[in-house]
Amino acid sequence: MLPAVQHHEYLIVRKLINNFILALYRKRWVILELAKRDFQRQYQGSYLGFVWMFLQPLLFISVLFMVFTLGFRVGKSGDIPFGVYLITGIICWQYFSQNLGAMTRVIQEHVFLVKKVDFSLSVLPVVKLMSSLVPHLFLVIVSIGFAWQQGYGPTVYTLQVAYYLLATASLLLGLGWLTSSTNIFVKDVANVVKVITQFGFWLTPIFWNIQMVPEQYRWIINLNPAVYLVNGYRDSIVYQIPFWDKPWDTVYYWCITLLFLYAGVHVYRKLRPHFAEVV
Repeated sequence: MLPAVQHHEYLIVRKLINNFILALYRKRWVILELAKRDFQRQYQGSYLGFVWMFLQPLLFISVLFMVFTLGFRVGKSGDIPFGVYLITGIICWQYFSQNLGAMTRVIQEHVFLVKKVDFSLSVLPVVKLMSSLVPHLFLVIVSIGFAWQQGYGPTVYTLQVAYYLLATASLLLGLGWLTSSTNIFVKDVANVVKVITQFGFWLTPIFWNIQMVPEQYRWIINLNPAVYLVNGYRDSIVYQIPFWDKPWDTVYYWCITLLFLYAGVHVYRKLRPHFAEVV
């Protein structure tokens, strides 16, 4: 009986994913328009407008850089300059953490779409991914240029950033379905996500090197899927290490990502019929 139930559940999840892909295609222009409006809305009314979207992360990176280089006098992290180490890791974390927080509230922000039966709310996390893509790509270009200026020029392996960006988006999609659907019913979910991302910043090797951790305990740090992404950006921009040179890390990451995608689809499917009752 159990295998039959699992097979039935698998068919339902596969159908939902197929419907999601079909909705992405059919509503592609609507999604682009929503992403454009979301991009414009974030800094609408401020004097500098869209400039803040690029200036704010650069200022944050600059502050961290000055604190650790001038305050703590950190010259290098491992065998590379600290500035290169910092910027190539933090750009990935910022894209991940900011989108996770935004996705958690995405359905409330688009409550006018909840009762539209012809619109699939499952594509809303994609809107957030797209609206934040432009500033992220800008920071990627800045980090590549900065690393180049420090003697770490781009190679063919730099193109792997696209792979790690896809990996980040895939994990965020599963987490987005999970958190956005549950946050409608339990408002504390958004606060929990905020706390987790705050702790995650310090527990992910963004400004500190994992070599500082005793070798027998590094596996605990590597359980954090964000470690794979942050290190992946550095491997692409600085170390020029192909992702297939870390097969076990890659397999582990995609297993975790598929698990969150499945959980996200499952929870979203269960809760979707009740959205209109609580918004």
